[in-house]
Amino acid sequence: MPNFNYYHIEIKKSENTKEVVVKGEVINNTDKNYSTVAVRIILYMKNISVANVVFTINGLSAGATKPFEKTIEELDYAQVGKSISRYDVYTETAF
Repeated sequence: MPNFNYYHIEIKKSENTKEVVVKGEVINNTDKNYSTVAVRIILYMKNISVANVVFTINGLSAGATKPFEKTIEELDYAQVGKSISRYDVYTETAF
């Protein structure tokens, strides 16, 4: 599996809607270029999963850092955003 690290993860309210947005950066710690990286984000309130989504990041060059942003459409920030206590972010696949 490719070696990617995720940093500067923020969970906040969308600027244009009431939905939750996850922002961060991914670093490609390999010497290989990837055209597509599939990333899974799981958000939790205490130990209960409230969102589990997969999205793609395109064009991640060897040694590069790239920002990402994913809107979680099914979550209203006012209802659950401030109660998110932890998250998991990891690579599903890359090619």
